[in-house]
Amino acid sequence: MSSVSRSAANWTATLLAGLSCLVSPGLHAQEFPSRRIILVVPYPPANAADYVARLIQPRLAAALNQTVVVENRPGASTNIGTAYVAHAVPDGHTLLFQVPNIATNEFMFKRTGWKRDDFVPVGALVRWSNVLVAGPSAPHTDFKQLLNAKNTSSLNYGSPGVGSLSNLAVEMLKGKSGLQIQHVIYSGTAPMMNDLLGGNIQYGATNPANFMSYVGDSKRKIKPLVVLGAERDTTIPNVPALSEFGISGIESSGWLGVLAPAKTPPATVARLNAEFKKILQSPDVIKQLKDNYLQPFPSTPEEFASLIAAENKKWGAAIKAANIEAQ
Repeated sequence: MSSVSRSAANWTATLLAGLSCLVSPGLHAQEFPSRRIILVVPYPPANAADYVARLIQPRLAAALNQTVVVENRPGASTNIGTAYVAHAVPDGHTLLFQVPNIATNEFMFKRTGWKRDDFVPVGALVRWSNVLVAGPSAPHTDFKQLLNAKNTSSLNYGSPGVGSLSNLAVEMLKGKSGLQIQHVIYSGTAPMMNDLLGGNIQYGATNPANFMSYVGDSKRKIKPLVVLGAERDTTIPNVPALSEFGISGIESSGWLGVLAPAKTPPATVARLNAEFKKILQSPDVIKQLKDNYLQPFPSTPEEFASLIAAENKKWGAAIKAANIEAQ
């Protein structure tokens, strides 16, 4: 073969290889889904993220005509499950059901095993409110009374952990209102609720799913005082919001969304986003979410990316202001 022929052959091979790279994302998207889909929940069972994943699981399986499983990978404030998905094959078959930890953990841990750039947002799913509540031993069971109380440094509140949105929201509230209520640290919601119900702490900050079953209980009564945000929660409409007391600039709504490994084909991300949106618009899903004090919160991938970036900026500043050091 002449040098000219060899050159032409080499150029053709290079061109074909380049075209192959250009069309490969489309081919991957056409093949999706080609095997079972894993929904990774970085929490143990019986958590809000786990509940939503299992609510969506059979509906997503039917929509994609493929097996879908929920896999719990808890630990290290979601870092274990998050890192697992970060290093998964980027083809849409391994997805992360994640809460605001995706935006806050980089400030809380010196090493996480993942970066936000390791993911592409698929879409938000649901959101919920965080609420300041009074337990059986609380001396003030009205938020206005608490704001006007003297010597609030003798009072305490619990949260699920240092750096949780409920903890950060109360710390921001202290800065804006003059409250001096002391934080009692817990390693999760369950031990915090046990101490609140037992009278060992006076106040707590958590979401409605964790306390509403005790509202009205004559022996272990919980009284929701205020939604830690600007607006009332439609699932607990009788509880006032901070804005009604002239306090602004605090918004601690929790949320849950889906992320895929970076470099997942855009067409696959779009397909998944469309299916999740359809599921969240189903009347029976809406009802079940509301019954568990969760609000549907579907979004586009771009909207979800903007939310994560905004939360990262906001809570990063709050963590710094609260002098919380990375572990």
